Order: sequence, then C-alpha cells, then structure tokens
Amino acid sequence: MAVKSTARQRFREILGRSGCTQAASIFDPLSARIASLQGWELCKLSGSVGKFSNLAVPDDIPMANMSDLVDLCWRINRVCDACLVVDADDGGGSALNVFRTVRELEAAGVAAIEIEDNTVPQRFGVAQRRHEMIVSQEEQVGKLCAAVEARQDCSTAIVARTSALNELPRDDAMRRISAYSATGVDAIMLPGMAHGRSDIEAAMQATDLPLLLLRIPEDVLGDTDFLERARVRVRYQESILYSIVVKAMDDCLRHLQNGGTAAELADRTAEARLLRSVDRTYDMQAWQDKYVRG
Repeated sequence: MAVKSTARQRFREILGRSGCTQAASIFDPLSARIASLQGWELCKLSGSVGKFSNLAVPDDIPMANMSDLVDLCWRINRVCDACLVVDADDGGGSALNVFRTVRELEAAGVAAIEIEDNTVPQRFGVAQRRHEMIVSQEEQVGKLCAAVEARQDCSTAIVARTSALNELPRDDAMRRISAYSATGVDAIMLPGMAHGRSDIEAAMQATDLPLLLLRIPEDVLGDTDFLERARVRVRYQESILYSIVVKAMDDCLRHLQNGGTAAELADRTAEARLLRSVDRTYDMQAWQDKYVRG
C-alpha cells in the first residue's frame, strides 16, 4: 500500500497548496489509464458514471452496491498513478455501513472518499432531483465521524459533500457545513452553487477547510484571487468524457449496422502507438526483456 499512501500524501499537498487543481473525470480503468499517461495529478470517479459505465444502471435508485464500487476502484488503481477521489454516495446507508465502506475503499487504494448528505431514492419519481432528499444534520454528523474514525491510514482524506446550499435555507446550510467541519473531515465538497459567489462566501464563513467544487460559478470563474481566498483547491468537471465516449460508441455501431465500413471511420480511430501505450504493451516488453529468462 506504500504507493497509494504516496498518492494520498500528494492529495493532501493539493489541499494545502495555493491554486485550484483540476481533476480528470474518469469512469473506468481505461479512462483512468489515459488520464495517468497524460500526467493528470487527480482523477475523480463520480457515483453516477461509475454505475453507468460498469453496470449500465441508472443513478436514481440503488441498483449498485458498495462491493461494485470497491472492485472498480481496485481495477482503476492497478493502472493509474494519479490520486483517486471517489464519490461514495451516502456511504452505503447508516454510520455502520459508512465505517465498512471507508475501510474497503481505503484497502482499494483510494486517496479521498466523499460522503454526501442526501439519500438515494428507493424508487423512481420520489424526488424531482436526485440530490434533494437530505438526511438530518445529526445523522450526517454521525456518519462523518464514523468515516473519520474508520481510517486505518491517517493520510486517507474524508470529504463531506453537501447539497445544503442548494436545498435548504442559507442559515441551515451554513450550520450544516460548520457541523460537518467539526467532525474531523479534511475538506468540504459543494456539488452545485445556484447563487454563485454568494454560496461560496457563505461556505467561507462556515468553514476553514478547503473547498472542492463540481463546477466554478460563472460569476467567479476568472477571479483567481477570490477563489484563493475562498480556499477552493479542487475543481471537478461534468462527466463530459463519459458522454463523449457513449456518443462515439453509439455512432460507430449504428454506422456499421447500417452498412458502413470500418475504413470510413479510420480518421476517428486511435493510432497504434496510443493503443499500445494505453494497454501497456511497451511496459510489458520492457519487463519481459528485463525479467524473462531462457
């Protein structure tokens, strides 16, 4: 686990340094491997695209489980050197579920684990939006305390993710962020800020921890001084990579099904050298030359 402990230390350096680091939004070992080859420091595995790409199930109801996520993280970390941040949704349920989830994901080598304060609907149509069913503050504080205590490697980062600024009155949201910060977590993740700058300013008043944002609001996008004062340390992207890949696969299969040829798609395919870099052909050849005898 020494290599992954190093990745965890690198993530903590990202939280502690000036400036905002952009994370690659990956969804499987292949996308993580490409990000690693390009030198991305940080990869983010969101709950939704992890379910979409590896199980082909929706994010709106609980059809995936913790073991699915742990297995995916194991496979990603085998081929990726970047720090892996994982969206663990609600942590699997109660505080006891969260305790086990953290232990399992930590064993799989992740650098940081996000635990959010919403629940996954048990059936379609219960909520208009996936993130508007928020658990009580008391329950979430207990879950975050369990997550912090569950760590066996103190360098593993626990991130409190909250939709409160979008779903609750401002004062209630600030009380939640302050309470979450007191549990021992290492950062606060805000998945959306409907009120832009004012939401970030509210978070600044409620916590001294680093902030991780799913998207930078347009009214502060170019204001690097403000983002630095706000301790915005990580910027996540929408799952654009996954959407592009799905569209490319759909287009390719429809083209072939309708009588098109592979040759007609040649200008849209990866070069052989890129494919061999991604599948580690060159690494395997080097290891073969070094170690295979006879």
